[in-house]
Amino acid sequence: MAKFRVLGRALQREDGRGKVTGEAYFTADVIRPDMLWGKILRSPLAHARIVSIDTSRARNLPGVKAVITAQDVSSKLTGRTLADLPILAIERVRFVGDKVAAVAAIDKDTAEEALTLIDVEYEELPAVFDPLEALKPGAPLIHPDYASYEAPETRALDLRNVQSMLRAKKGDIEKGFSESDKIFEHTFQTQMVHQGYIEPYACSVELDAEGRILAWASTQSPFSARDQMARLLDLPKDQVILHPIVVGGSFGGKDHLIDIPIAYYLARAAGKPVRIVRTYGEELLASAPRHPAMIFLRSGVKRDGRLWARDARVIYNGGAYGAFKPSPPAHMSGALTQGGAYQVPHTRLESLCVYTNQVPGGYMRASGELQTVFAAETHMDMIAAELGIDPLEFRFLNALSEGDGNYSGFQYRDIKCREVLARARGAWTQPKLAPLKPGNSVGRGIALSCRHVGQGESEAEVLLGTDGNVRLVVGIIDQGAGVHVMQTQVVAEILGIKPERVTVEVPDTNHAQFHDGIKGQGATHVTGQAALRATQALIESMKARAAIHWEADPAGIEWRDGRVWLRDGKKSLDLKQLASLAPGEPGRGFAYYDGRIRPREHIFQSVIADVEVDKESGQVQVRRLSTFHDVSVVINSLTHQGQIEGGMLQGLGMAVCEEMLVEDGCVTTLSLGDYKIPTVRDLPARKTTLVSGATEGPGPFNAKPAAEHAITPIPPAIGNAVFNATGVRLTSLPISCGKVYQKLQRKQ
Repeated sequence: MAKFRVLGRALQREDGRGKVTGEAYFTADVIRPDMLWGKILRSPLAHARIVSIDTSRARNLPGVKAVITAQDVSSKLTGRTLADLPILAIERVRFVGDKVAAVAAIDKDTAEEALTLIDVEYEELPAVFDPLEALKPGAPLIHPDYASYEAPETRALDLRNVQSMLRAKKGDIEKGFSESDKIFEHTFQTQMVHQGYIEPYACSVELDAEGRILAWASTQSPFSARDQMARLLDLPKDQVILHPIVVGGSFGGKDHLIDIPIAYYLARAAGKPVRIVRTYGEELLASAPRHPAMIFLRSGVKRDGRLWARDARVIYNGGAYGAFKPSPPAHMSGALTQGGAYQVPHTRLESLCVYTNQVPGGYMRASGELQTVFAAETHMDMIAAELGIDPLEFRFLNALSEGDGNYSGFQYRDIKCREVLARARGAWTQPKLAPLKPGNSVGRGIALSCRHVGQGESEAEVLLGTDGNVRLVVGIIDQGAGVHVMQTQVVAEILGIKPERVTVEVPDTNHAQFHDGIKGQGATHVTGQAALRATQALIESMKARAAIHWEADPAGIEWRDGRVWLRDGKKSLDLKQLASLAPGEPGRGFAYYDGRIRPREHIFQSVIADVEVDKESGQVQVRRLSTFHDVSVVINSLTHQGQIEGGMLQGLGMAVCEEMLVEDGCVTTLSLGDYKIPTVRDLPARKTTLVSGATEGPGPFNAKPAAEHAITPIPPAIGNAVFNATGVRLTSLPISCGKVYQKLQRKQ
């Protein structure tokens, strides 16, 4: 294995101190001269026609500087890939929380009072909240103009109320079932979950003297926000400037325009800067949470336990709009995990994301996958139980091997599925934990997952200073993943210098290098490769400079230990000396990396959960989580483990407590007191095992990422452990004490 000087070290993130001391500068902290407060009026109805809007009383309120409705803004529809969202509701509202009007006032209280003075007359329309009902011919049509929308090829014009569709198959599904010795059929359901970031969404917009749009926003994708605004307003991209700002968590939830267009139109109407800061009630009412889903699985199995056929149908509740979905739409990559990390010769899949009259679904960590992995891995356990096969050995029997592919025939490379399971076997066969309370039951469950690596485009620029230090100029903000320390280590490793000599800079979008947004655990892959190649470009330019200085053959120049050397080893120049050879331009390396094609390398993970169940109450306590991860080169051991534990905690929340409750289309969990996120007291004992051996990875130095894959197997492992402890099987999330108690009562 290669020896590294900088890679693998547990370097701390640069942004950590500011966040824990309160020195970090967030969007809500941005204060511009004469700044106004913006507030948004939202629909109280799930589906209605807007008969009239009277804003006169609000406009006459002292301190109000602007009031806007759909008539005052562009009629263009916005969206990442499916453009179906108006800036403000045009003619109709489609969910409780839909944006109807907005005001700008001298302070927050005045803006909130102004909203109460806007009179809106609605004509209520029939609404539909169940995606299965929305698919029926007689269901209310939520988007009558769907056929005219700008949309990807995944649109489904022949299906009612469908945002997007994926169909895939491999082999001959009918033949596969006819050749199977036993067939299993199960249905699963998952809940709506919020990203749970601590910072509510905020944005500020100002028009400068040249008419350019200056924006500060809680977004993980500044360039994407810039490009969407430029398209919306028919402006050159350089007329929209996003300034970098600290983001207080995102997990995909802050990856679209959100309120920037409204802040812009308010600022234009008032002639002053405007900021909009959401309350957490607004976050839960009208953000872009993880989609609820219904999953229908049918599998054929041979007598010896080999999976032979799988037919899957996934219905995601997409909510009122599809604008917040990334590219490809969230349900697609998630749906393809229905095959699990297993070789199934005959497969068929249909995945639909369906319009309903509730809060629109968006992107959340491992988007679309938690739903399907929960179903697939619970399904595997149910089959193993009926066949009388050990759950781990059943998985091992069917695990992917080199050359295998997924539902659509996509071929994986450097598969370490069996290696992960083999390492998990030791923990699986250990004695179970003793119960903490007499009468409680203890159980152990397992799950296995396979996760792709994110894609994208990125540029990077490495600038050599006269002092011999370097600056890495990028366009990616660090939303919490530790991307900048990763880039620092990559640059330092290649140059052969200490990481303290590398500084990362993120200017505004008119001066930063392009990056299309951090997503899908693709930061290490995409931005790491851009940083690596820009550093290599700097080295090549320095070697050429040294060759000219020494009047030597460039082929005889090499780079080693932060210096250029003549191959005879008698002459060398360090970075400071090289910079002095051209004081007007010390040195520059630039690179563009196109990583839009999905890498064939995937990440495999197994989780073993130990739980204790109180049979009198149904309370589930997760006592221990043992995780086994397929890795190659680990760039930063601290952030690598941090990503694993962060995913583990989010998976725990989805498994046992997190749920956005909805009544008649309206979210009723409107505070973090109602919406239960796990805290540090809920953390179980944890053990992480890194299963090395992978030789190929898409990131720099063949690194594989560690982020979203860590969350997906947690819920099914916990559910399978509850079954092992009690004999009751839950096929819906969350695994709450109420559900467990009811199941236990029925069993008795």
